[in-house]
Amino acid sequence: MIPTMTRMRKLRLLAVAVLVALLVPIPYLASPQWTIVVSDEAGHPLRGMLLRLSYENYSVEDSDHEIDLSTDSIGQVIFPAQRRSATLLTRFYYTARSAMALAHASFGPIAYVTFFGEGREGSVDAPDGTVYFWNGKPARVFSTVVARPRDQ
Repeated sequence: MIPTMTRMRKLRLLAVAVLVALLVPIPYLASPQWTIVVSDEAGHPLRGMLLRLSYENYSVEDSDHEIDLSTDSIGQVIFPAQRRSATLLTRFYYTARSAMALAHASFGPIAYVTFFGEGREGSVDAPDGTVYFWNGKPARVFSTVVARPRDQ
């Protein structure tokens, strides 16, 4: 005769399975592979400009990350994709924490790029002229930007 599993034992096994599922890290794209070409107003590539990629995922963490790279001889920088992982428990915690900010809440991943050097500065802008914020898609971004003198 095969003993049947008691209800309490079934509940314990279910609780262990749920706990394990909550603690398994799930990978996500934290920032895209981002290729940026920087030029001056005349379209000449600018070498040695410092570009700063800033990114954060408000649904899994409470700190931002920065990567600084300089443009090469053709004014280009390629930021590699940034991949991270977070457990479901972490996601639930930070999502709930963000939600408590109500109207000021932010969720999910964001990334943006600013640049400066040689008396010039700027950011990767959206078509409407505001700073472009990457929000999780696409996995690859290509931007061509103009670095303007700081006094403009």
